[in-house]
Order: sequence, then C-alpha cells, then structure tokens
Amino acid sequence: MDTMKALVMKDVGRVEMEQLPIPHVKDPDDVLLRINAVGICGSDIKIIEGKHHYRPNTVLGHEFCGEVVEVGSHVHHIKLGDRVAVDNNIRCGFCDFCRMGLTSQCVDIKTSALGVMRNGGYAEYCLVPEKQCFVLPDEIDDVLGTQVETLATVVNGMNTLQMLPYDYVMVIGFGPIGYLFAQFAKNIAAKVAVTEIDPYRIEIARQCGLTVWNPNEVDVVQKITEFTYGRKADIVIEATGNGFEQALKCVTPGGKVLPFGMDSSITATVIPNEITRWATKILGLYLGQNTMVPSIRIFRENRLNMEPFFTKVIPLDDGISAFEDLGLDMKTLERHPKKAMKIVMKP
Repeated sequence: MDTMKALVMKDVGRVEMEQLPIPHVKDPDDVLLRINAVGICGSDIKIIEGKHHYRPNTVLGHEFCGEVVEVGSHVHHIKLGDRVAVDNNIRCGFCDFCRMGLTSQCVDIKTSALGVMRNGGYAEYCLVPEKQCFVLPDEIDDVLGTQVETLATVVNGMNTLQMLPYDYVMVIGFGPIGYLFAQFAKNIAAKVAVTEIDPYRIEIARQCGLTVWNPNEVDVVQKITEFTYGRKADIVIEATGNGFEQALKCVTPGGKVLPFGMDSSITATVIPNEITRWATKILGLYLGQNTMVPSIRIFRENRLNMEPFFTKVIPLDDGISAFEDLGLDMKTLERHPKKAMKIVMKP
C-alpha cells in the first residue's frame, strides 16, 4: 500500500511523524490534494498545549494549498492539475446558522474542521470536499497560498469593523493575525499602533513602519492616550486571546473592541456598567464568512506587504523543531520568546 509522511497529533505535547496510507477518493465530491505547502498556525500550537479542542491521532495543519491529483465523480468546478487553497472549516449549508448567513456557527464545524477534527495539511496528501477548494491564480505562489484561509478570517473581521480613514486603531499582539490587521489599518486608518512582547516580532513591526509598544515596559493606556491626542483608540483589535481587559481600557467612548485572539483558558473581569456608560461596542466573530474569494483577490493584487511575514520555509521533516521557534518548549510545554512570525512547511 502506498504511504505518505504526516505529522500526527497523538496527545497533549505529543506530535509524531508517521507513515500513513495515502487517502483516495471515496465520496463523489472528494478532491485529493498533493500538498504543496502548509503554514503553522498559532492555534496548532494551542492544540499541542492542550488549550484547543482536537481529535487524537489527527494530522494537524489547516493553512494549506496543494495540487489536485484525483477527483470524485460529482466534482465539476475543480479539475486535475489545479492549484487550490483550502478553507478548512467544513459547513453543512443546511443548519439554521448556515441558511441565515452566519456560517461560522455551523453545527458541523466543531466535528469536521480539517487539521483539527479531520486529517489536515501536515502531510504529503489530504482529502477535502470540492466546496472547500479555491483555485489559486499564478500570481499567488504556494507559500502565500497557505495564508488565504488566514486572511479570510481577518477580512471577516475588517468587514465587521467597518474601519474608517479617520479612525485611530490599536492592535494588541503582533502575531500573524495582528500583522494582517495592522497592514489593513496602515492602508486605511489615520493612525495605527501595535503592542507586542516578543523582541523578534517587535523588530518586524518596526520594519513595517509601525508604532510598537512593549506592555511589559511601558504603560500602554498612557501611550495610546498620548498617541491619539487624549482620545484613545476608536478601534482596538485584541489578537492574543489574553488582552481583553486591556482593550477595554484603551478604547475611546463609543469605540469598538474586536476580541479576535483565541484562548479558552483565559478569563476576564468586565464591569458591565462601564461598557454601557461609555457606549463600547464589543464585536464578536469567528472564522471567515464568504471571504476566501476576496482574500485571493487581495493577495493577487499585492495589496498587503507580506515580505516580512514569512520567516522561513522548511521541510515537513523539520516541523516539530519549528514549534520551538514559535515559542513552545516541546519538552515542558512552557512558552519562551518566539523566533519567527510565520513558518511554512513543504512536504
């Protein structure tokens, strides 16, 4: 039987390289991809830490693109040889949430997400439904193609925020998500500042021409107040998962807070009367919603500066060592300073 290499999530703190059977088309709408590239996401790190749900013995990786090598009998929009980006969140299309346009809340996502509950892209091949595939134009290479799904979540956030050219914007956390939000804000808003604690990512923010503060070294509330001439931020994007309380302190009355970072282990103390009194708008959202095609368009037209975003491209065989570069000690599961922004693997 033909086999493939794959990085498999065995248990909390245990990711192992295994030889697995190459999957083949079973259902009429199946598409088999030969993986060209796959990004390592911060949520993958949280899965390894035990801070995100997953199914044991699953191939991780939800940021991936590949070449179509086999298709089911009912596949009509994707053809052999196409390069495609993948939306890993499989929606049913029939539940009330899907039919009301809130596809991010589909009842199937928690049980069917590729790279979380079903085998994903940390492998040489992956089987996906046709509806999850989006053809990549030649202008988008394989490395950039891994980030279409990532960008789609951020585009959903931008659609929700309705950022304006006179807004003062603050982004808490300059990881990949914070990076993308900051790039949009730099193109649209009047002023943008970011916060970050990792020296490597602070330097990337400076390379991007952004104002950046380390909250371990300065009073961020004072800094954003001075930065906005006493007003505070019209929009605060919380992209770490643990900065919600700080976001509320940094937003102006009537402003918007977007809690975008994900960490189910974090709790926050909120005073409801302050939200009411200062007319703060808290905007909750999850994943992308019909934003894969717009994201491909943005990348195709080179609308964002992505050069500093990618730290390195490595072989799949070196994937476990990359988790260390992204701040996770694989022996102790303790966090340490990161040495990368985005790492992409190629089988």
